[in-house]
Amino acid sequence: MNNGLAPSVTIADLQSTFEKLYADLKQTQAELKRAHEEIQALRNQQASANSKSFTDLNDPQFPPLHPSSQPLPPWRDAARLNSIKASMLEKRQQRRVQREETAARFLQPPSENQGFQYVYIPTKARVPVGQLRGRLHQLDISNSRILDIHYPTRNVVALLVHNDYASELKSHIQKFKVRTKDDFNPCDGSILMDHKYEHCSKEERDGSALMRHSDRVKKALTYIRTPVKAAVARYFYNQGWISKFVLNESLPTKVTNPTNVFNTDGDVAMLLSDRKDTTSQL
Repeated sequence: MNNGLAPSVTIADLQSTFEKLYADLKQTQAELKRAHEEIQALRNQQASANSKSFTDLNDPQFPPLHPSSQPLPPWRDAARLNSIKASMLEKRQQRRVQREETAARFLQPPSENQGFQYVYIPTKARVPVGQLRGRLHQLDISNSRILDIHYPTRNVVALLVHNDYASELKSHIQKFKVRTKDDFNPCDGSILMDHKYEHCSKEERDGSALMRHSDRVKKALTYIRTPVKAAVARYFYNQGWISKFVLNESLPTKVTNPTNVFNTDGDVAMLLSDRKDTTSQL
C-alpha cells in the first residue's frame, strides 16, 4: 500500500531511459559526422573549381588583361598640365598684343586711307559665323579686325574690314592659295539663287539684290561696337546701302551740357556761409 504517494521508480525504468538517451546521442553523433563530411566535400569541390579557374586564366588562348590605359586627370598628369598652362599663357599673350595694337592705333594720326570695304572670299560651304571665325583664327587672322561676316550668295563669304587692313588681309590669305573675288558685286541680281527670281527682269533682280544686301548691312550695324559703328554706318550710307534714317539711328546721341555746370560766385558764397553757420553751432 503506497498511502497515495507516486509509485517508486525502479532500476529497470532508469536503465531503459538511459539506453534510450544513449541511442539518441549515437544518432545525433552520426548525423553530425555526415554533416561534417558533406561540408568537407563541398569545400573540396570549391577548391577544385578555383584551381580550374586559375588554370583557365593562365591559358595562352586568354592573354592577361593589361592595366587600364585611361588618361589621368589633368591635375595628376604633369605633361598635360604644363601643356594647358602653356596654351593659356599663349592666348593671354595674344590678347595682350591685340590690346596693345588697338591702343597704338588710337594714338596714331588719322589714316589717309579712311573708310571700309568688304573682302569677298570663295568658300565651299556655309558654316556658322562662329566656326568661320575659328578657322580664320587658325590662319592667324585677327578676328578683332573683322567687323562683319555674312554670306551674300552661295559659296561666297564677305568680310568687312578697314581699308588699312584690306591689303594686309588679302596678302596674308594668298599665302594659303586663297584668291579674293575682287569683282564681286553684292547688288548684282545675278547672285540671286532663288528660283522665284528666274522670270524677273534685270532691273527687278538688281533691285531685289540691293534690298537683300541692305538688310544684311543693317543687321551688321547691330553687332558692330559703338566707337566704330558710326563710321561704318556713314560708309554704308555713302554706298547707298542704307537710308538717312538708319544712318541717324546709328550715330551717337548728342548730349547737351547744362549752362550752369559750375557754381557761380553767389553759390560759392552761400556754401561758405552755410559752412560757417554749421561750424558755429558745434
